[in-house]
Amino acid sequence: MFVAADKDGNKVLIENAVEGVEYFCPVCGRGVIIKAKGSLAVAQHFAHKKGESCPDKWRYDMSEWHRTWQNWFPKECQEVVVENNGVKHRADVLINGTVIEFQHSPITAEEIAERNKFYAACGYKIVWVFDAEGKIKNEFDDTIDPMRCREEDLCWKRAKREFSIKMPENVKVYLEYKTTDLIETQEREEDGILLLTRKVEPKQITFYKTDEHIHCLNFLKEYGAPINGEVLSVTEIIQKTIAHQFNQRPQVGQVTIQLKPVRIVTKIVRRHYSRGRRGL
Repeated sequence: MFVAADKDGNKVLIENAVEGVEYFCPVCGRGVIIKAKGSLAVAQHFAHKKGESCPDKWRYDMSEWHRTWQNWFPKECQEVVVENNGVKHRADVLINGTVIEFQHSPITAEEIAERNKFYAACGYKIVWVFDAEGKIKNEFDDTIDPMRCREEDLCWKRAKREFSIKMPENVKVYLEYKTTDLIETQEREEDGILLLTRKVEPKQITFYKTDEHIHCLNFLKEYGAPINGEVLSVTEIIQKTIAHQFNQRPQVGQVTIQLKPVRIVTKIVRRHYSRGRRGL
């Protein structure tokens, strides 16, 4: 866990934890200790003392990628304890009636289905964000840039067992990875983007095709995290794309000429933003 409670019941982030101070599990109330300080394998986190157990048996992601995503959200929204019929679990993020789960480490389809069922029974909307860096390929071309391929061109490099059970219609799934864009200076630079999937299966990915990339800030705007500046939400990007496509349709009486399909590479101006929380 990345969030524990102090002796007064206040939430304490792992980044603010002090050695020698007592902290407690927000689910069971037992004491926890600071672990993995300085580790390169996993992020620093709180853990139960050796030999102690907790009724929350779910396995939680302890990666730096996971923690970076959580820290985009206010402290009160991080690792919120959710209870249903006496059963308690920690939502990675709970904001505006939506549970957001971030997943870097392997997880089974059965575990995903169990979490979906639990949070849906609690009345929450559910969003998953998976770290797909290095895991996506294009079946027909060498680009994995979603603006340069069709919405069904992308697939997994290896079949993902996580998606052997169909995601419910009310659960949204995002995939985050890096692509190489062509920017004004003609230099090639990696940039993290998100795909909002229409359908995700063990071998196949179908995503919402948009006129511009979806970035972290667009995601934060979508789900109500506080940000500074004018940023489009994911829904607004999709609506803008639909409106643009509609306006491109020929009007009544116009003559259309069928041309052979040509792949056009356009210059994409990347919007720079800071991954640090101070940039919000």
